[in-house]
Amino acid sequence: MKKYSSWLLGLSYILLLAGCDANQKQKSPKEQKAIVVQPNAGKTWNIFGLQIVGKIMSTKTDGEYAVIESSTPPGGGPPLHIHQNEDELFYVLEGEYEFRCGDETIYAPKGSLVNLPRGIPHGFKNIGTTKGLLLNTISPGGFENFFEEIDQLPKDQPLDRKKVNEIAASYGLTFVKNQQH
Repeated sequence: MKKYSSWLLGLSYILLLAGCDANQKQKSPKEQKAIVVQPNAGKTWNIFGLQIVGKIMSTKTDGEYAVIESSTPPGGGPPLHIHQNEDELFYVLEGEYEFRCGDETIYAPKGSLVNLPRGIPHGFKNIGTTKGLLLNTISPGGFENFFEEIDQLPKDQPLDRKKVNEIAASYGLTFVKNQQH
C-alpha cells in the first residue's frame, strides 16, 4: 500500500506540474479548437498613454489566460503595481525595455521573455528611442476587463485617479505609492 501511495503522490505531483488537475473536467479533442487572431485584429484600448490590444480574451480560454499586445512610446510604461491574482509573461516584440520586479531591474531587448509573478511590485518602461511592442500573457485570465473598464472613463476630462484605484482594487491590483518605474 505504501508503494502505491508513493506512486500516486508522484503522479499527482507530475500532473500538477503539467498543469493538470485530476478533479477538473478535461476537454476532449473534439471540444478543443485552435484560437487564431489575424493581424490587426483584437479589441483596442487607449489608456495610460499606451495602446493595448486584446488579442485572446479569457472568454476564449475558459478563463485560463488572456493575451494582449501593448504599444509603448519611448519613456512610457505603467507605474509600479502589484497583481494579487495574476502572473504576467512578457515577450518583447520590438524595442528595448527595462522591467522592475521587486528590487530587481531587468534589461530586456527585442526577443526577451520576462515572467513577473503575482504579489511582487513590478512595472516596465520603454527605454528605447522608438515605439516598443510587447506581447503579454496574463494568467489566469479576466484582467483584460480592467482595461475595458478604464477605457470607459470619460476622455474629455482629467483621469479620475480615485475611480481608477477603485476599479484597480476590484481586480486585485494596487499601484505602489510614491514610486515610479
